[in-house]
Amino acid sequence: AQVTLASIGEGVITSDANGRLVYMNPVAEELIGTRLENVRGKPVNEVFSFISEGAREPLENPLLRCIREKQVVGLDDQSVLLRPDGAEYPIDDSTAPILGSAGQTMGAVLVFSDVSQQRFLSRQLSHQASHDPLTGLINRREFEERLKRAITEVRGGKLQHVLFFMDLDQFKIVNDTCGHVAGDALLRQISAAFKRELRHSDTLARRGGDEFCVLLEHCPPDQAMHIADQLLNAARDLRFTWAG
Repeated sequence: AQVTLASIGEGVITSDANGRLVYMNPVAEELIGTRLENVRGKPVNEVFSFISEGAREPLENPLLRCIREKQVVGLDDQSVLLRPDGAEYPIDDSTAPILGSAGQTMGAVLVFSDVSQQRFLSRQLSHQASHDPLTGLINRREFEERLKRAITEVRGGKLQHVLFFMDLDQFKIVNDTCGHVAGDALLRQISAAFKRELRHSDTLARRGGDEFCVLLEHCPPDQAMHIADQLLNAARDLRFTWAG
C-alpha cells in the first residue's frame, strides 16, 4: 500500500480522528511544500489551508469536515490550496472517512491534484468566447446578453441605464490606403482611448468592423451626456500615425 501511495500522481494526506496529520505521499509533500517528518502529528490546519479562488474567503479543511460529517466530502471547483509559505495551487479534491472494523471513524484521507493548467485553459476558453480577439473588448454576443439583463432590470423599476451605439467615420479610408494591419492597429488604439473615459462599471464592446457599443449601468442622462462628450473628444484627439 505504501509503494502504491508513493507512486500515484495525486497527493494523498491522511489524518487521525482528531485532525492530526498522519501521512503524506511524495506528491502531497511537493504540493504542501514540506516533508512528512516535519509535520507528522500536527493539526492539519497548521500545515495547509484552503481559500475560494474568487472571493478569497477561507474554507473549512475537508479532512476536518469529513471527520465531523462521517461521509465523503469535497471542496467546490474553485478551491485553492494555500501553503504556509504563501504559494497557491488550484486543486481538485475528494475526502473520505477512514472507518474501523466496527464502523468507527479512525480518521480521513484527502486525495487531491494540482489543476492549475486546467483552470488556466478554462478561463482562457471562457474569455475567448466572450471577447473580441483583436481589441480584447466584450464581443457582440456577450454584449447582447448583458443588454438583455439590463433591459430586464429597468422594466417596471426605477433604474436607469444608457446605451451608446458608435461607429468610426471614414475608417474605410485607413484600410484602403494603408491596409488592414493599419486598420487593426487603429481599432486597438481607439478601444484603449475609449476605455480610459469610462467608469469601471461600464461595458464597452466591439460590435464588429468599426462599430462599438457602450452600456452605462445606473447612469442618469446628464452624466451619460458628459461621458458621451468625453468619448467623442477621445476620438477627435487621437492622432494615428502609420509608416509616416
